[in-house]
Amino acid sequence: MNNKSRLIAIGLALAAGLVAALVWWRQPAGEPASPAIADSNAAENDVVAASHGLVRREGGKLSLYQKSGEVLTLSDHQQCGDVACPKDLAASYRYLGWDDKIGGYRLHLAMGAGQTMVLTYGDDEPVLIDARHAAEAKEPLPMPAAPPQSANTDDSLAEWLADLYADRDQSEKAAIAAHPDQAGRDGGALSLTIGDKKHLVLQDDLQCGQLACPPQISRSYDYVGESPDGLFHVVHEEGNESEEGILVDHQGGVLVTLSVPSFSPDGKFAVAVLSDLEAAAPRRLEVWGLAGGKANLVFSVPAREDDDTVFELVEWADSTHLRLRRGGWDSDQRSAVMLVRDTSGWHIEEGGVGN
Repeated sequence: MNNKSRLIAIGLALAAGLVAALVWWRQPAGEPASPAIADSNAAENDVVAASHGLVRREGGKLSLYQKSGEVLTLSDHQQCGDVACPKDLAASYRYLGWDDKIGGYRLHLAMGAGQTMVLTYGDDEPVLIDARHAAEAKEPLPMPAAPPQSANTDDSLAEWLADLYADRDQSEKAAIAAHPDQAGRDGGALSLTIGDKKHLVLQDDLQCGQLACPPQISRSYDYVGESPDGLFHVVHEEGNESEEGILVDHQGGVLVTLSVPSFSPDGKFAVAVLSDLEAAAPRRLEVWGLAGGKANLVFSVPAREDDDTVFELVEWADSTHLRLRRGGWDSDQRSAVMLVRDTSGWHIEEGGVGN
């Protein structure tokens, strides 16, 4: 199966209802890394040595054979250009050993929070599964005694990336051209100028060795521009199952928002909303105050149990009124509401000014 078919197959699988078993993304809190995992290099060396040649570690790259003979490579992100990666953008992968109950590689993934996952090994496309919720095989699935015969990389992977980069070049070219001293693009790397003329580099995770990255860790970064006050870079982060916004201040501080935010006409506030429920999030709407070049949460609508409410940004009527639409995630019916700031602070009112 070529890589284009792989991407289609993954999408169909998710649409068919596998999201609950597969979905995973950076979470605000999660399973903490144990001291054993934090100090795992020696332990990983032992399990890699016992992997019959299926797994190898080369610095920050962890490579794992797939049944097809292709090799999937997971790359740590600890250094982002001239600075250490901010917590929300850092990533590391550690091999913990073979899981014969599911049939795959047990991994510890640290992307904001830590979580143990299993990378499947079989006839289907490799995906990352939460080991706590995965269905176990009827009989143990032992580790193969030797790696499969190596396979060549499918040409369609390079074609897919070339098409994606060409589309992105068209969409972000104007934004980068307008800020030539602040942002630059080199293939899958987006470079942002921060304080002391340093650069924060955001690296796509789209190609993992010979394969497209599993959907749970696939992500790319598109430059949107600067905030109205020029104190923040604005970036669109797109994953296979989610879209988020990123604000980067001039000292390299990073804030991940629910979406690419909409700035108030006076530039003092930024509003982000959750418009779908493909990925978990603790809030459905958030308002960030931007005074002094630092973002502070001043109002939010929290996610509630069994509530599928989502929001859509419409437009600002003025610097204290933002038109929104609100409704159920799977509903075509969305009602007009207004996000309002008055002497009591921010709140939501039914209907909207001028509707």
